[in-house]
Amino acid sequence: MASLNKTSLNSSLQSVRAVARAPRTRRILTGVLIFLVVFGLLGFFAAPPVIRHVAEQQLSKQLDRPVTIGRIALNPYTLRLEADRLHIGERGGKGEFLDVSRAVVQASWSSIFRAAPIVDELRLDSPRATIVRLDAQHFNFSDLVEKFSTPSRPNSKPTPFSVSNIRVENGQITFDDRLLNEKHVIDRWSLGIPFIATLPSKTEIFVQPMLRARIDGASTLAIDGKTKPFSASRESEVELRLTDLDVPRLLTYAPTKLPVTVKSGKLSTNLKLDFVMSGEKPALRVSGTTDLNDLDTTDNAAAPLFGARSLHVAAASLEPFGNVYRFDDIRLDAPALWIARDKQGVLSIEKLMGAPAANPAASATPASGASVAATAQAAPAVAKHAPFDLSIRQFALTNGTVHVDDAVPARPVSVQLSQLSTTLANFSTTAKAGAPFTFATSASDGGAIKASGTFSLAGKNAQVNIALQSVALPQVQPYIDNLTGAQIVDGKLNLTSTLTADWARQPAAVQVGQSTLGLESLKIATRGTKAPAISLAQGTVQVSGVDVAARKAQIASVDVTGLVVNAGRQKDGKIDLAQLASTHRAAPERTAIHAAQKSVQEGPAWRYTIDALTLSNGAINVTDNSTPRPVKLAIAPLDLKIQQISDDLGHPLPIDLKATVNRKGTLALSGKVKPTPLAAQLKIDANRLDAAAFEPYFGNQLNAVVASALLNMNGQLAVEQGKALKANYRGNAALVDVRMLDKATSGPFAGWRSLALTNLKATYDETRGTDVDASRVTFAGFYGRVLLDAQGKLNLKDVVAHQSGEAQSLTQDTSAARRGGLEPVPLSPQAASAPQQAVAASAPAAASAPPTVEAAQAPKHPVRLHFGELVLQGGRVNYTDNFIKPNYTADLVQIQGTVGAFGTESTTPAPVDVTAKLAANGPITIKGSVNPLIEKPSLDLTASAHDIELTNLTPYSAKYAGYPITKGKLNVDLHYQLANDQLTANNHIFIDQLTFGDHVDNDTATKLPVRLAISLLKNRRGEIDVNIPVSGSLSNPEFSLGGLIWKAVLNLIAKAVTAPFSLLANAFGGGGEELGYVEFAPGTATLTDADQKKLDTIAKALDDKPSVKIDLIGRVDPAVDTPALREQYVDQLVRLEKVKDTVGNGESVDTSQVKVDGKEYEKYLTKVYKSADFKKPRNMIGFTKALPVDDMKQALADHASVDDATLRDLAQRRAQAVQQYFEGKVDPDRVFVVAPKLDAKGIDDKGATTRVDFGLK
Repeated sequence: MASLNKTSLNSSLQSVRAVARAPRTRRILTGVLIFLVVFGLLGFFAAPPVIRHVAEQQLSKQLDRPVTIGRIALNPYTLRLEADRLHIGERGGKGEFLDVSRAVVQASWSSIFRAAPIVDELRLDSPRATIVRLDAQHFNFSDLVEKFSTPSRPNSKPTPFSVSNIRVENGQITFDDRLLNEKHVIDRWSLGIPFIATLPSKTEIFVQPMLRARIDGASTLAIDGKTKPFSASRESEVELRLTDLDVPRLLTYAPTKLPVTVKSGKLSTNLKLDFVMSGEKPALRVSGTTDLNDLDTTDNAAAPLFGARSLHVAAASLEPFGNVYRFDDIRLDAPALWIARDKQGVLSIEKLMGAPAANPAASATPASGASVAATAQAAPAVAKHAPFDLSIRQFALTNGTVHVDDAVPARPVSVQLSQLSTTLANFSTTAKAGAPFTFATSASDGGAIKASGTFSLAGKNAQVNIALQSVALPQVQPYIDNLTGAQIVDGKLNLTSTLTADWARQPAAVQVGQSTLGLESLKIATRGTKAPAISLAQGTVQVSGVDVAARKAQIASVDVTGLVVNAGRQKDGKIDLAQLASTHRAAPERTAIHAAQKSVQEGPAWRYTIDALTLSNGAINVTDNSTPRPVKLAIAPLDLKIQQISDDLGHPLPIDLKATVNRKGTLALSGKVKPTPLAAQLKIDANRLDAAAFEPYFGNQLNAVVASALLNMNGQLAVEQGKALKANYRGNAALVDVRMLDKATSGPFAGWRSLALTNLKATYDETRGTDVDASRVTFAGFYGRVLLDAQGKLNLKDVVAHQSGEAQSLTQDTSAARRGGLEPVPLSPQAASAPQQAVAASAPAAASAPPTVEAAQAPKHPVRLHFGELVLQGGRVNYTDNFIKPNYTADLVQIQGTVGAFGTESTTPAPVDVTAKLAANGPITIKGSVNPLIEKPSLDLTASAHDIELTNLTPYSAKYAGYPITKGKLNVDLHYQLANDQLTANNHIFIDQLTFGDHVDNDTATKLPVRLAISLLKNRRGEIDVNIPVSGSLSNPEFSLGGLIWKAVLNLIAKAVTAPFSLLANAFGGGGEELGYVEFAPGTATLTDADQKKLDTIAKALDDKPSVKIDLIGRVDPAVDTPALREQYVDQLVRLEKVKDTVGNGESVDTSQVKVDGKEYEKYLTKVYKSADFKKPRNMIGFTKALPVDDMKQALADHASVDDATLRDLAQRRAQAVQQYFEGKVDPDRVFVVAPKLDAKGIDDKGATTRVDFGLK
């Protein structure tokens, strides 16, 4: 085989030699050689000047700019063209457009065979380009673009060409931005492209371009890669390395106006981009790292927006057309974010996401714009159905800051979150495994927020651990200003919680695990005030679990420590705490909250349980300024524990409460309370609760101030709300240390040490009323002041304030000053006939009644009372009488005793046994029975007071009697009976040795002879012993017990003076006032047996009253005594006529003993008549005419002589007859005959006017 090949080679060589030696061949070779020589000479020497000249002219013409070429060298054999100092000037020759130190083009002879331009080398050395931007879309080369840009025909094939070894060395581009007045320089840039070709044989060969540059002397750019730009797949790989690119300068040339302004930022990248076109589906894959340092952005109003010290992004694979974004590492250091919301509620971020406007400062070529638009349209079309695949292997944010400015609230909010850090690992939008994360930050006003956990978007679940530590609550105040009047002055929030969510379920399952919610130093004030209305030292809520979907919450405990509530009511009646719930103008946050509340309210009601609610060391301070004097109530400390709280309001709740009220009273409640329907079983232990604190609520109705009143209770309270409210209390109750002061003078008025109810049973039923039963009521250490003022009015009438509102003193007499010092009308003799006028001025115990009394209507639900025993201990009453001058004061002390069982339905009267002592005097006792609470009270009481020194009553005696008392003692025994509103009483008064001093001139003293009255009342031992019965009807609207007694006393005194004999008759028997005189037959002076009996009674009375003297006043009545004397005169004449007859018979006759019978009377009368010396009627013959007996008698009587002397003598004889009868019975020195009265004037009684009147003195 080898020899055969050698033979063939030799044969071929010989053939070639033969051809070469042939003449034709030689001619051809010679021609070719000459052509080459000529071609060379022309190429080397002739062509360059021509090319230079033509190039300058044509380029200048085409570019419309001056073009110069310093030198052109051409190697025609190698097709290498070199051009030095290529210069293209600006239009008009001013300025430089492009300068190239050297340009080398190495063409290939293969272009002839391939019918396409083929360049083996294209090199530019030190190109210097100057680009000037004249306005937004106009550059110094814009005319060239417009001139040479011709749209390609649709579906046209690319022009075949091939350029190899493209290199640009040491290039520089100067960009003069006259619009922005900036200059940029891109130098040291070099470009290397191995080849670029559209020839079919070249399109599947990778092109490996390279670009190096320095931007503005700082940033470096390096691009390496390989690409098949004209292949159907357009397969490309590019490595982009960028160092410290000035982002703000780059973004100034964005094609559209950006909504933000980047103030600073350095961009560095080390990215690898893989692109391939598979049919109509592009595929782009980006990997590598990107770093952005010192980023600072603002909005277009120069407001800060976002900044960061550094952002590092390591992308494993970013496939935007496949909707795949996988990051290995993302680290953001020291980011700062500013979020603002304007008054319309629009976020600054929302504004930035609005439609971008065209940027007049940006430039964009139509080609690039079309390309971007095409890509943007193609991408969604390709990725329309591709699932979003985002994964982050590791994310870390450190030392971040968030600034929030919110103008929506009335008070703009500015909040800063600092030290923000967060981490995220193994996150994927497609993986169902949870990605762990952490989050932590601190608020500017204090507090830290932390969270950790896992979540999965694909698995639709999350588990979060949340921790809030000392988060300041006042920063949320502006957001609740429109929802409430509460002002959060201070407070911190603590929270630890575990939250799990599974939104794959319907409805979403959200559960809260073991959690602790805490509040510290909370202070809430009402709007416009600084002092906190509510403050809380510490509050803790322990949550066992919350199931949002099931609407169920389990709370283990709520512990509240140091809760202080300061509540007040203003003068207009408004409660300041009500402002906490008040709402104001509508606001976006309020609308959002209400919408959220509405959505939460939809669905079944929440079920919840709270194992225990505990309040420790709490306080409630209440001030009510709506009353005349502020009411202040301080409850501190307050301890409360409620257990087993739940949404089941029908379940009883164990409750335990302990509190101190107004620093001295304690209250303890324990038991169970059921909210719905209301029911409670409570044990109450109250000790010294300040009841006087509530005095301003009723104090304006009194003229007394309740300065002290303490309530004690120890018992069981039961309350039940069924169809009717029922309540009952079993135990003890007492109102102690009660002290009432005079509102006008602040002096003590009344009070007591203790008013205690033992074994109290109080029951209230809406359907039947109230029942109160106590086995014992103890009233101990009580005192009171009773004052009778200068007007005679009792202070007890003024305890209840008058409608005029003028304060009336209960302990001082202000009536004289108030009424001009007027004194009451003194007693006069006429008072005896009208004693009721003196009652109002003189009766200390009188109680005025209203002018009319309406019939009392029984209440619909009456109050039934029953008390087993009333015990009085250590009482005292001070009585002052300013009605008399000088004033009188008495003290009733050591009041004690018992009253048996009584009540509103008692049928048996209660026994009464009460004792007391009038200070420095003898004892006072009251015994008997009473039944005071029934519809018509009844009583049967006997009261006695002994050894009362009357000298203490000197002010009364001096004022009313005109004499001071120098000696005397008083004993009183009273017996009162009341039945069916009818009172009967007997007042037995015993006065021993009453002695008056010298008379005192006093205008108020009575004009009655008081000494006489006393003398009449005294017995011979110096004692006054009288019974004064009284009676009256309680149904009488003017009934007054004191008035009745005083009226009876006045009547007694007046009767002693004006009708003393009635008084004597009552004491010694007789005819009452008939003892005041003895009657005589008309014309006579002879005492009858009845007269003598009456005189005996008087003598007996005078003997018992040795200081009393009697006057005898003889009286005649001319109208009666004159006819009687005349008749006696006629009878005397008749008897004398008979005596004449008798004497004549020698008999001794006593004229007074002569009797003339009826038969004799006419005889003797006729004789007397005939012998009488007066003119008589005669008959016809002149003799004395005979007349009937009566006519004769009358004629004689008419001529009888009866004158005043006769009448005086008769009156005197009558008085002397009485005087003579008293002889031996009454001391003559005490019996006086006074001048007679000769008429009947002044006799008003029914007795005879022919009498002797008696007068006592």
